[in-house]
Amino acid sequence: MRFAALAAPLAILFIAGGCQKASAPESPICVRVPEIAVEGRVTDAANILSEEVEQQLSERLAAYQRRTTHQLVVATTDALNGAEPIEFATCLGRRWAIGDAKRNDGMLILVAPNERQAAVAVGDGLEKALTDVEAKAVIEDMIPSFQKNDYASGLRIGIDAIAAQTGDAK
Repeated sequence: MRFAALAAPLAILFIAGGCQKASAPESPICVRVPEIAVEGRVTDAANILSEEVEQQLSERLAAYQRRTTHQLVVATTDALNGAEPIEFATCLGRRWAIGDAKRNDGMLILVAPNERQAAVAVGDGLEKALTDVEAKAVIEDMIPSFQKNDYASGLRIGIDAIAAQTGDAK
C-alpha cells in the first residue's frame, strides 16, 4: 500500500492510498477511527445529505459499478477524531471491504465538513487509472460546491470526475 500527500487549497486535504479487505489486521491508526456502520454506497454519518440525495448518489454509484465493476463509495463524518483524512478513509475502506479483493479496485470519497477535510482513498489496482494528480484534481473540482455547503453537487462532481478518470464517461 502506498500513501502520498498533496495539499489542496482551502484546507481541503487530498491523499490517496489503498483499500484492502477487512481481513487484513487493523492498523493502530484505525483505533482513532470510530466504528461507523456502512449504510450502503453512501454512508452519511455527518448528516449533510437529504435522503433523496443519498438515494440519487447511491443510484449513480451502483450504475458506475455495473459499468466498470469498480466499487466507489461515499462516506461523511462529523469528526476525524485526530486521524488524518486518508487514515480515516483507508480504515473505513478496509473495514467495509470496498472493492474486489483480488483487483484491489475499491475507492472511497470521504468528507469531513466540520473540519473542512476530504480524502479519496484508491485501491492499488486503480492507481494507474486514478493517479495522485488526477485524484487531487477531483478534490479541487468539488471544493467550490463544498464552500457553498452544497455537498450534494460537490459529490456528484467528484463521482463523475472519478468515473471519467477511470475510463467510464457515464
